[in-house]
Amino acid sequence: MISYVHLTHIAHSFAWPDKEGNLVLPEGYLYPELNQEAHAHGVKVLMSLGGWGNCDGFAPMAADPAKRGKFVRQAAEACRNWNYDGLDVDWEFVDTEEERASFTSLIRELDAALKAMDPPRQLSMAAPAGAYYGRWIDFEILHPCFDFIGFMTYDFHGGWSDHSGHNAPLYACGDSCGSVDETFCYARSRGIPVSKILLGIPFYGRSFDCPALGLPFQTSGEVSFTEVQNRLANGWTSSRDVCARVPLLQSPGGGAIVSYEDVLSVRSKCRYALNNGVAGFIIWELSHDRWRGQSVLLEAVGDFFLHRTNLPRRGEDKESRHAERF
Repeated sequence: MISYVHLTHIAHSFAWPDKEGNLVLPEGYLYPELNQEAHAHGVKVLMSLGGWGNCDGFAPMAADPAKRGKFVRQAAEACRNWNYDGLDVDWEFVDTEEERASFTSLIRELDAALKAMDPPRQLSMAAPAGAYYGRWIDFEILHPCFDFIGFMTYDFHGGWSDHSGHNAPLYACGDSCGSVDETFCYARSRGIPVSKILLGIPFYGRSFDCPALGLPFQTSGEVSFTEVQNRLANGWTSSRDVCARVPLLQSPGGGAIVSYEDVLSVRSKCRYALNNGVAGFIIWELSHDRWRGQSVLLEAVGDFFLHRTNLPRRGEDKESRHAERF
């Protein structure tokens, strides 16, 4: 069950392009009841395109004007036929100069097609959290095309990193792998208006088979918030990194850790967003958040913004030490 009162949009994942420019809707993807129910609650639904493992078709499609045009037409038609409010582009990742030019052309053409519809549809994107992949995206040129740009401020550490670390720290605190704060600063440096910036909150954590942060490890995996609660109920213990503003779970024997989100870390990120004028958050993903019949983290996000008139004013709380940067 989806707690619609705490949402403004749902990105329905995933459809994708094939190499010939056809829109691929996997079996079971279309779910008109979702769109109907969301719209009944005033929530928009975007068709999310791509996603990790579904992006091989983007580069060949976008590089060819005819294939690109076919895909744009099919994607716009899908919005009309299936009652979507727009498209969310999740090309993971643009990483060459040729793909940079193709991505720019694709976004411009999608924007034009969606704006020409009656009513006009929205366009958003899931963006990399830093310059490593962000350098291949013309944010300065393209931000007017987007209603929102959602930065994936999670997976700062995992099986790809050479040491254990937090999945989504608010502040880096000396770690070189990044943070929510550093991503926000990067987004602003690329000329994106704060009114279009969305930051990310993961409803999952990352596990490491080592006893502490900053150490080498052999294996790392994804752990949902639901599973974190199960582990807490079975002898794992939680501590808090007061600098990074996120919790850390440790196994009973001390040989494994999980960096994750809880209500306090979510509220810290909400306060940061409010103090810096950020438009809101993207979340991956709703099903990871169920515990005893509640969407615990989603409700923490929604309640914070629904009742923000009762929050401390800018600069009044200890967690706003970076809030005056912009």
